[in-house]
Amino acid sequence: MKKILFLAAMVVAIGVQAQDRVFTYTYQSNVLNKGQKELEVWSTLGTGRQDYYRGFDHSLEFELGLGGKLQTAFYLNYGYNSGITNINGSDVLSTSSSYSFSNEWKLKLSDPVANRLGSAFYLEYKLAPEAADLEGKIILDKQSGRFINALNLVGELGWEKKFTPEGDRMNTVTEKELNLELNYGFSYRISENWFAGIELMNENVLAEGELQKSLLKAGPGISYSGQGFWLNFTVMPQLTDLKTGSRSIVTDDGLQMRLIFSYAF
Repeated sequence: MKKILFLAAMVVAIGVQAQDRVFTYTYQSNVLNKGQKELEVWSTLGTGRQDYYRGFDHSLEFELGLGGKLQTAFYLNYGYNSGITNINGSDVLSTSSSYSFSNEWKLKLSDPVANRLGSAFYLEYKLAPEAADLEGKIILDKQSGRFINALNLVGELGWEKKFTPEGDRMNTVTEKELNLELNYGFSYRISENWFAGIELMNENVLAEGELQKSLLKAGPGISYSGQGFWLNFTVMPQLTDLKTGSRSIVTDDGLQMRLIFSYAF
């Protein structure tokens, strides 16, 4: 009987590993098998600020399984936003765009079905013309029957060059920022192809050794897995700033919606 249950669990696990995630913000410990490749398209909409704001972030990702429970991925990223900015007491509509390149490495340590707890280490660096980021994740997850739970502990260190006017010339300053995140995802397998759940995120931003904000976000998500492809979608509204207790959205996205499409080949 135990062998039958174990084989059934492994069949379910293989079905889930055809896609390495059922969440859009929270990562899971699964990795691609050696030689397996996936192409992912990410699109994120940010809106809901107190004043007008629209932001779009797009990524094209190529994932490759290297074997030995290791995978890597390469991203091309593009971002565009427009919003109202107060300059010298006047509201001005401004726009900006950004380009960057990212490379991630993910090492699976234990399996979410075969072991008591799935786990993985994740490292990513991002390079842009005037900025750089280094991000690390500790990934924990567990799959039990139709239920999937995942928890991420995230640390990100970023550097950005900013230009400020100083007399008749521009002064260059490099600013450093530390982001600490806690991500949690819960998903339920509705049918062979469909998952539904919820994701929660607590994002903490520190600059010059002081906590600038502690944003709490949570929202529902769905996932569909087909033959050789999968699709994830999550709506993530900002609930409050735990540091100030304020729900007023002045400088951040009050609402994010993210869609990820992946094709395996």
